[in-house]
Amino acid sequence: MAYLIISFILTAFGQPSWIPGLGVLSAAFGFALFWKGMLAFPKARDRFLLSVIWFASVQGVQLSWLTTMDYMGPLILGLYLILILGMGIQFGLISLLIKESISWRLALAIAGSWVIFEWMRLYFLCGFTWNPSGMALAGSPYSLQFASVWGIFGLSFWVILVNIAALKAWFDNSTKQVAIWAALALFPYLFGIVNQVWVESYFPPAKSLNVALIHTNLSPEQKEYLAESPEAYIPPLQQWEQIVTTLDNREIDLIVMPEVALPLGAHTPCYRLNSVKKYLDEEALPPLQRPFAMFDLGMWKVNNVFLLQALANQYNAHVIAGLDDRDRSGKYNAAFHFYPESLSYERYEKQILVPVGEYVPMRYLEGLSQFIGDQFGIYSSFDPGLEGKIFNAHVPVGISICLEETFTGLIRDLRVRGAELLVNLTNDAWFPNSKLARQHFDHGRVRAAENGAPILRACNSGITGGIDCFGRTVQTLPPTEKRASALFFSIPIRSYPTLYTWWGDGAILGISLSAIGSYFLFRKKKLP
Repeated sequence: MAYLIISFILTAFGQPSWIPGLGVLSAAFGFALFWKGMLAFPKARDRFLLSVIWFASVQGVQLSWLTTMDYMGPLILGLYLILILGMGIQFGLISLLIKESISWRLALAIAGSWVIFEWMRLYFLCGFTWNPSGMALAGSPYSLQFASVWGIFGLSFWVILVNIAALKAWFDNSTKQVAIWAALALFPYLFGIVNQVWVESYFPPAKSLNVALIHTNLSPEQKEYLAESPEAYIPPLQQWEQIVTTLDNREIDLIVMPEVALPLGAHTPCYRLNSVKKYLDEEALPPLQRPFAMFDLGMWKVNNVFLLQALANQYNAHVIAGLDDRDRSGKYNAAFHFYPESLSYERYEKQILVPVGEYVPMRYLEGLSQFIGDQFGIYSSFDPGLEGKIFNAHVPVGISICLEETFTGLIRDLRVRGAELLVNLTNDAWFPNSKLARQHFDHGRVRAAENGAPILRACNSGITGGIDCFGRTVQTLPPTEKRASALFFSIPIRSYPTLYTWWGDGAILGISLSAIGSYFLFRKKKLP
């Protein structure tokens, strides 16, 4: 019982968003302690059920942000239970292979099987990317750099392998097995130290950018008009005023605003020209022509792209901001890039949409989709974008929006396309006062380490800040910040090629499948 309790504490809380120091212990022997206690149960059925309950409880803690019902309603609890139970069943299946005497071939096959299970979650709904076991190694900036070789799934493979090595050392009780376990457990940290020295010696920063990251800090009812709370709504022009007043007259190269930084979309002419002039210099205003303005009912009306282009002109800075947009091709959650003194801009359309939040799932089941839409007040869906995009803002910039940051393949594709700086526009306001914001930020740290490139994150509600190419935090706004504000700092643009960027998840998937195949191909048959 002591093994089960201690292993639960180490594993459930041994992630960067909870207690980072426990991740060192969890990655080294947290799972091994559980398996040691589990083996006290002689029946396979009992071991399976115990494993399901234990790991579902671990995930119950780590995914506790999903129980925040402020905006999701009680249906989110059903999804929460399905997820943690499904992950518990996955763990229960590999735990059936654990025994007191494990060959290294079986150990590799078990680690490989776990990687395949975690990878399969990418195909649940839009893809469930949260909480791979490798996050236990993300608490240390040194062990995190091991992800530059084979990504977060590679870290998960290593965590399971090291824990099986700990179990072998425990049962074999030999100096050799203890030495093997210790070497495996320490290797990611030693790799990180050597990798950091190597990169800092051979890849000096190409340049530094002075950036301003805007943190709008608006709740959903403040940003958009909701019939049930009309008194909370902040008019769009007042929201714009809050953004502009966070900036000052310092030199800025790049201004980044969060996902859906302003309401009413990109091109809706919703502001009277005279009402916006007091927030912007007259000479910074773009020309009164489409797509920036429209003459209607005897007056000029301007839109959000007008405001953002004027901001780029006024500060002589590149501006990247999230806005909804609609045109003949569809309706998009998009990111826009504005050049100073330009009459054109670039747009990236979000490729991976969040079920319920951005589209009504299972639309082919009309009755069910209607029920979900009624429960959450969603009656239209965004269209997904078709490809990644690189913005050229002093350096090539790869854009992701919100959840896309947690998808390894999408961020790697941006690096393959030539991005030297990664930018994420986020809104984590839908799960307030929870661990979501911190877990989302930690996924950004992993993406930086995997691809050897710095990341800037601008959030409406969440953690706004910068991360360097090693996954280390450069600067963030205090988590207690309760008003619109801007984070000003200089970020060095140091990027370097990684093995993960070269071969992606294919490497660890190939290793995992090879380990599983090798075990079944060469395992010894029992004599009758």
